[in-house]
Amino acid sequence: MTANAPAAVTDHLKNLYSQYRNTGPIDDRAVFFSPECMQICKPNPSYAATNRNTIVRYLHEAAKDMDAVAASKGLYTIRPLRQDETTFETDEVVAPTGMTSSMLRQRAIAEEWVGMRVDLWWPGDEGLLVKVQYWWRREGKEWVQILHDIMYMGPCDGTEGKDGDVLE
Repeated sequence: MTANAPAAVTDHLKNLYSQYRNTGPIDDRAVFFSPECMQICKPNPSYAATNRNTIVRYLHEAAKDMDAVAASKGLYTIRPLRQDETTFETDEVVAPTGMTSSMLRQRAIAEEWVGMRVDLWWPGDEGLLVKVQYWWRREGKEWVQILHDIMYMGPCDGTEGKDGDVLE
């Protein structure tokens, strides 16, 4: 696990995230996730997942709920995690994955995960902001997402675009 991955790696992960984001059909996005990809969601623990198929199902459900918002792709920033951002949520939050925070950390170190912070938002009268730490690991020659740590889902709070170049 590192917050100081080489620039070539973080640039590659930024490119992969852009490809993921711009992949049209939701089912086609599954190739960007490890089959073991997990998800934790601090604001809504019921969105926890222990595998790729569950995350894809959640993406389908979210797409139905966000039809009006999804007409616009929204905006995002992406950057490597800072050293002070490499801790995982509490045991209570990560419990639905079947792991403890310590277990996640040990696995992340052993598998050399690299974390990226993504803020996504859809501006407007009812603007939505989602803050996520995406964790990636190598599987063979490919980098894939292994953990989505959704830290915030709610109204835009004024922090949008403060953490890097604003992308579409």
